[in-house]
Amino acid sequence: MRRLLCVTAVLATMLAGGCGIPAESDVTILGDGPSSGVSVDDDGTPPVQYARQDTSDLEEFADNYLEAAAGDPETALDRVKAFQAPDLAKRFPTSNDIKVIRETERPLYSPGDSEITFIAQVVGTLKANGVLQPADASSSSMPYKLRIGSVEGQDGLFVLDAPQTMLITGETLGLYYQTRTIYWWNNENTSLVPDLRYMPRSVPTVQQPTTILGWLTGSPAPWLSDAVNSLPTGTQAADNVPAITNDTLEIRLNDKAVPQGSDPGALDRLRRQLQWSMQPVPRTMAISIGRNEPVRVTDGEFFESNLAYRLADDPERFAVLGGGIRRFKNSPHAGDPVPVLKPTANRNIASAAISASPTRSYAAVVTGPEQQRRLSVADAPAGEQADLKQVGGLSGSLGTPVWAQLPTGAAEDSRAIGLITMNGRIHSFGSTAAPAQRVDWQGDPGPVSALSVAPDGHRVAVVSNGRLYRAALNTSGDGVTLGLPEQVLPPTLRAVTAVAWSSEDYLVVAGVRRDDRYAVLDVTVDGALSTVRLDDIGAEKVTYLAAYPSNPVNGTERSSSESYLAGGKAWDVLSAPEEIEPVDLAGPPVPSSSGAKPTAPFFLD
Repeated sequence: MRRLLCVTAVLATMLAGGCGIPAESDVTILGDGPSSGVSVDDDGTPPVQYARQDTSDLEEFADNYLEAAAGDPETALDRVKAFQAPDLAKRFPTSNDIKVIRETERPLYSPGDSEITFIAQVVGTLKANGVLQPADASSSSMPYKLRIGSVEGQDGLFVLDAPQTMLITGETLGLYYQTRTIYWWNNENTSLVPDLRYMPRSVPTVQQPTTILGWLTGSPAPWLSDAVNSLPTGTQAADNVPAITNDTLEIRLNDKAVPQGSDPGALDRLRRQLQWSMQPVPRTMAISIGRNEPVRVTDGEFFESNLAYRLADDPERFAVLGGGIRRFKNSPHAGDPVPVLKPTANRNIASAAISASPTRSYAAVVTGPEQQRRLSVADAPAGEQADLKQVGGLSGSLGTPVWAQLPTGAAEDSRAIGLITMNGRIHSFGSTAAPAQRVDWQGDPGPVSALSVAPDGHRVAVVSNGRLYRAALNTSGDGVTLGLPEQVLPPTLRAVTAVAWSSEDYLVVAGVRRDDRYAVLDVTVDGALSTVRLDDIGAEKVTYLAAYPSNPVNGTERSSSESYLAGGKAWDVLSAPEEIEPVDLAGPPVPSSSGAKPTAPFFLD
């Protein structure tokens, strides 16, 4: 057996109709069972993709078949049908969608039989435009089969019967594709919002800009469509993107890309969107619109168009100790006062969020005993302090606040927007202490126990009833709304209990495994790829996660600063859990007799 574990994971997703394990047979359990996730760390080179005639071993043949769809979407169906018996190929669907599946139990195989039965769950559907659309929330594990045998008058093995869809496993996705991020302007045209895509590793480097341009002239991922702007209707590439020459990338679009009457900043926004989406870009970009002469930009500034670029390499860290916010000793500015808060206000605090724009700082603090929490806010020019103001409209059980969006200075009416849960429902608040408002959410999945907002301020991850969801935050109307929730399926976890953004494309999630032990994983925002951060951190429930997302230009995909709360104690996520002790925090020492422990760790974002 070469890689049957990968094969069986793929098969489970293929058939929507149940086909069970034979009732009477000698059953062999293949492999070591479900893997803990897909690691995406590799050298970028796709493995060899085998043809139908390359093996006569049934198990290897099944592996090869379940990898055939990976790669160029225009020829994926041809590669899959090349494995199939003629009668199966004739009735096989013509869709170029690929189901990505994950094995949930060990595959079963009867030696000498022509069928392989596996148990798997659909993770999502990989579209030709590189979008992985998560599976429906009702997706569950089911048994499926693949039948392999010979065809009269022809040499070699064939697939005689299979699920009526193209399939690959999450492992295959990680091996044959690379993650790429393209960007769209938010509805206010003030900042860019990331959109995760999958590029086949078989696409030559010189052709990748053409593929990315095709994605951009198409549509955003469905879950982002209400929160971002597509390129103007009818925008098309005038030609393939030529190879970079003289350190210059040339892009030609039709005249629809910047229609007559567009505002003066339209071409500059297009240039910045292209530069971020084409990363890494050469020194010079030349953009031709219709028959106009190319506009050349050399070393043009574009980084600040993405709010995640402001993320620091070494973040400022805080925790709550004895009801007061403290800085970490090993954090930048450890000797400085806590931002925004006056010393007299830094007491009786249960949780907090502090955020900063280039010119102002913002604080949101939750105070009071359980079930009687109150939210207060303050903002002040950088380096100054202000009085706390209590936010009305909130009473009962409050979660941890988070600042979602800060004023950018691009519009006079821009405002700070924060989110918090009250009795399991999401509410928005501002820095003026106006009454909090219930966030409208079509398809609300139920009581929310954890939420986190991406650095761009428009993508939200939430935990509800032990399930992980993603949704787009829209603030362009009169109120704050969330788009339809899409469930994300992290591997190995029976239930998710906490979530935070680890980077533009990754979430860090904590939850309970099938054996009732807790683990911490880094998972792509669509749930398809994952890396285990801490495999076993004990039986205490993880109730809170904090992470400082990695900067998208520093070369790392996931955060290097993550913390969690379990059993009333705060821990750092390192190679092993490391408890955060009072001695780790700046400020006067706390008597050991008090029993006070640091809680609610967070970062200045």
